[in-house]
Amino acid sequence: MLLALAGIVAAALVYELREARRLRQQLEQFQTETATALAEAARANAEARNRIARLEEELERVNDSRAALDQLYQELTRGRDDVALIEVERLLGLAAQELQLTGNVGAALAALQSADARLARLERPQLGNLRRAIGRDIERLRAVPAVDLTGIALKLDQIAQGVDGWPLLSEVTPRPARAAQTRAAAEKKGDAAATDDFAARLRAWLAREFGDLVRIREVDTPEALLLSGAQQQLVRHQVRLRLLEARIALLARNDRLFRADLAEAQASIARYFDTKHPGAASAALQLRQLAASTLAVELPTLNDSLGALRATTGGRAVAR
Repeated sequence: MLLALAGIVAAALVYELREARRLRQQLEQFQTETATALAEAARANAEARNRIARLEEELERVNDSRAALDQLYQELTRGRDDVALIEVERLLGLAAQELQLTGNVGAALAALQSADARLARLERPQLGNLRRAIGRDIERLRAVPAVDLTGIALKLDQIAQGVDGWPLLSEVTPRPARAAQTRAAAEKKGDAAATDDFAARLRAWLAREFGDLVRIREVDTPEALLLSGAQQQLVRHQVRLRLLEARIALLARNDRLFRADLAEAQASIARYFDTKHPGAASAALQLRQLAASTLAVELPTLNDSLGALRATTGGRAVAR
């Protein structure tokens, strides 16, 4: 029996040495991929900053236009109808810019509704075509599916904050003494009715002889059990990095990158973390739900309203 046990231990040591060598190679590859991911994140951040700078420039131009329009109101000597058309033209322009630059359907819808309300107060039959065109565009915007970008971003932030609280498969947590004694007694009682399965008998013998000194766990990725402390922190950092990249892709409305980053985060959680833990299980469930969200929503244009406005004003711009 001792010779057989010695053979088993020797085979296990050889297997562990091979697995450790393979794990070192995988870790080197993992570090390389992490460096590449960090570079991609830096590039994405740079692109986001450039986009924000362009949006700020557009916002400055809009603010300049608004200031010029406010000044124009003070100097305005034209009639009430022309003033209302100037305001409608400004609101339609703001709505078109919101859809084109930020995809903010709510702001564009509010601008169109304000334009329609101003036209309604004029009570001019000549503006009927313009009001009908604005009404059609309002209905199109109302039919656009709502995407809660803020809510999704907050969920990603909450998941990222909880990464440090999830136990890794490589972290050994001692069992309570009572639970260990109960398990050993149950296995001892079941010994009499055990089958000839060698693995089952070996498990029972190890549990009786060594208790919590030897623990047998079945995992799909054995290398996940051999992470050092520094490597454990690297795994947690990698998951947080993927969630941050998913948040950046969300704000940029990049559906492909958003789903790819969520898939990478889910794979890392399933591979290295104890998914039986409530926090890790809840995070995995939320990531699956977020991955089913739709970001790529086709936004309608305001061509009908803008065309009707040009027809109403005879093709000339009302405001200068």
